[in-house]
Amino acid sequence: MPSRYLLLLVFLFTMCASVPKQTTTKLPRVEDLSLDEKVGQMFVHAGHGYFSGDSGWRYRDILRQVETNRIGGFIWFQSNVFETAWLTQKAQAASKIPMLISADLEAGIGMRFLDTTYWPTAMAVGATGDPKLAEEQGRITAREAKVLGINHIYAPVADVNVDPANPVINARSYGEDPEAVGRFVAAFIRGVQSEGVLATAKHFPGHGDTHTDSHRSLPVLSVDRTRLDQVELVPFRAAVAAGVASVMIGHLAVPALDKTPVPIRDHAESTHENPYATPSAEVTLDGSVPATLSRVIIEGLLRNELGFRGLIVSDAMDMGGLVAHYTAGEAAIQGILAGQDQILKSPNTDAAVLAVKEAVRSGRISEARIDQSVRRILDAKGKVGFAVGSMDEIFRTIDRKEHRAVATDIARRALTLLREEPGVLPLRKDARVMILSVSDFDEVANPLPDFARETASRLTMKPSVFLLDSRSPEEDAAPVLEAAQNTDIVILALGIRARSGAGHMLLPDVAKRAIAAFPPNVKRIAIAFGSPYILQSVPTLPTYIAAYGPQPVLQVAAAAAIFGEAPITGRLPVTIPGFYSRGSGLTR
Repeated sequence: MPSRYLLLLVFLFTMCASVPKQTTTKLPRVEDLSLDEKVGQMFVHAGHGYFSGDSGWRYRDILRQVETNRIGGFIWFQSNVFETAWLTQKAQAASKIPMLISADLEAGIGMRFLDTTYWPTAMAVGATGDPKLAEEQGRITAREAKVLGINHIYAPVADVNVDPANPVINARSYGEDPEAVGRFVAAFIRGVQSEGVLATAKHFPGHGDTHTDSHRSLPVLSVDRTRLDQVELVPFRAAVAAGVASVMIGHLAVPALDKTPVPIRDHAESTHENPYATPSAEVTLDGSVPATLSRVIIEGLLRNELGFRGLIVSDAMDMGGLVAHYTAGEAAIQGILAGQDQILKSPNTDAAVLAVKEAVRSGRISEARIDQSVRRILDAKGKVGFAVGSMDEIFRTIDRKEHRAVATDIARRALTLLREEPGVLPLRKDARVMILSVSDFDEVANPLPDFARETASRLTMKPSVFLLDSRSPEEDAAPVLEAAQNTDIVILALGIRARSGAGHMLLPDVAKRAIAAFPPNVKRIAIAFGSPYILQSVPTLPTYIAAYGPQPVLQVAAAAAIFGEAPITGRLPVTIPGFYSRGSGLTR
């Protein structure tokens, strides 16, 4: 092929490979918008950034939401990197008004985007004791988000994790000390917003002392106002002082603030709108109105008392804590009346948009109330960019070496050694090792593969690896106990963690019995790749390390630490009742 044709092909490929940039950044005035446009601005529709052709349903749904409902934003859940960039660019190009594009990025880009670094949990960051790391994480997360066209991050979590059994927040919180949590929250916000991206403090007024998962049913925070001021509200005050751009309201009842009874919806009617399949027995029957729909909490407390003037976002409106009590339309209407600016992830965006429009036409919602929110939305949009990076920019920015190094540093500094059996650490490379991974979910494979691989790579003899999870019958423990007879060290990789919508966080009984039956001469190292509180279920373990999450960077860091390749310096940011107080930790 002649060289000139080859050069032409390279040029054409480069042009096609570049993601076109959105250049329309001029924002309209509220007065220039129709009612349809104003109502649409208040809705954020959910999607997944997977490949879709021009006629594919995923792409057609995006266009319909933009062109018909005039929505003001999208939120991306689990997605691929380049597909998200392309779909975001197409959505922005189709929209008359530039959109806020969001994602839950509490633990970096990898929390939602496949094959990128999933950063350590907030509690792991808290265990380092260094808020500067939270700020750097926020800065890097925002920098990577921007090239994908994401300009609104739903993080940080400002909840103070007081309840050890909290099944939804837990290690997503920086810890149990309100002031310390506030410092980390403010630092993360500074990092994100230094990059021209909006940060969001969540879940107001505080989801850290609840034992119910709001994805499944409505939690009730049964504390008085004095306690709220001393604990839950402290990090949110810090967030407001740090200039946080938006606050997310949680689906939780707080009777001390608003005693209005919550209605109970027909369960059969609500089932098809609830992706978490909450059984009727779990529905909260004696709760008060959720904070999401409480004007007392939103306008009275957040706006008037805390002085917050930014954007107020609902938590996902398809969660069980809401759909068990309200239809999509009624929830949106009451949320707006209460003071919400953005209605996030309605279970039926079409029905909710129509219901709000009708409520305005009937006079139930004044158009002036809509205008208030749209002004705040446009003001927020005026602070961000809407461009999507080229494929080359994305390639050079996402998951770059320098960014991974910060995530690795956090992981290494987070590891917390709470107890140590003499002579166990550092682990000898010639030891006979068995690794038992434990999960409280049905797993199709080892849920902690990086730890098993990294550990095996350091040993002279290949370790035996087993998995016990919530589906394991009693007979699955037999080969585990048999292998333990010829083992020097059993490493318990405890992957018990909070998962949204699960509603539980328990060590399976089959695993608990197997651990108790290990031969007395076999030494044991337990690593909690999730909730540090799981020690309460296996209190006699002689060596216990808290890693605070299953993220690969934490798995790799834990493997290096047990072989003595890196120091262990983390400090427990919560109390494990009956065992260890906040600040505990051995240095090795």
